[in-house]
Amino acid sequence: MKKLACLGLVVAACHGNNPAPKNEGSLDVSIPKVDPTLCDTSGKNVVTADINHDNKPDVWRLYKTEDEGGTKVEFMTCKQVDFDHDGRKDWVEAYNRKGTPIFEKADFDYDGKWDMSTIYDAKTGTKAEVERDTDFDGKFDVKELYDSAGALVSVERDRNNDQKADQWEQYQDGVLI
Repeated sequence: MKKLACLGLVVAACHGNNPAPKNEGSLDVSIPKVDPTLCDTSGKNVVTADINHDNKPDVWRLYKTEDEGGTKVEFMTCKQVDFDHDGRKDWVEAYNRKGTPIFEKADFDYDGKWDMSTIYDAKTGTKAEVERDTDFDGKFDVKELYDSAGALVSVERDRNNDQKADQWEQYQDGVLI
């Protein structure tokens, strides 16, 4: 019965005015990637915190100083957190000059591999794209795309681990179509 219901959804999605999913068969990122050097410590003022009082840093805040018309301006480019206190960053978030989030990465199972990667719209600060490793094998298998208001537009899934999408969902006004 479940297979029949799923088949019905797939057939229904293929008819009517619903466009075919973009990047069919691929989990490739369609949104430009952001500057990974935002979280590099080189040339930045690094401020640390020890939240569990073991004399080792657990939180790192990276600040960059730029000259703006003769005035030096310092702004935070990245925040990194080690939640399980093993010395590896488990959560990282980068920011633009205005303090708006640009990207975020998280390691939920503390194995040193990113399990989630989020890219934000630099102008609005809303989610633009989220990739997830739902089976924790080190490869992203779900990609979610969001519109400029931050509403979910589509989801692609790789269910057989071949790094190609084999299930697509399209959303309109938060409703699966």
